[in-house]
Amino acid sequence: MFMTGTGIITSIFVLLLAATAAWAFGDVTIYQLMPGPPTNVIATAGNGEATVSFKPPKSDGGSPISRYTVTSHPGNITASGKQSPITIKGLTNGITYTFTVTASNSVGGTRVSWESGDVTPKAE
Repeated sequence: MFMTGTGIITSIFVLLLAATAAWAFGDVTIYQLMPGPPTNVIATAGNGEATVSFKPPKSDGGSPISRYTVTSHPGNITASGKQSPITIKGLTNGITYTFTVTASNSVGGTRVSWESGDVTPKAE
């Protein structure tokens, strides 16, 4: 089936242009992608905080990961760092939380990881 349309024609043109540039200039990276989501998210509760550990994504999308961001549920409290584990502060003792993690590189952020198991911060 033959399809026409400005979007399709533009996409084909861009692909041909990129392929031509790669051929003309040699080893050229055409596409860089966002990294995949971190895996094995595990949270450990503390006093008004939680420490969240995780494994890096299987793919960095072709660009090194520059930051991981942990988000609490509920509350959407965030903390960032360059590697696992990351401690997220400002949680309310006695409230049950789960956490998700995203990875970011120069292209952008990932899909959200699976949630951690439930943890409940408490005073020690």
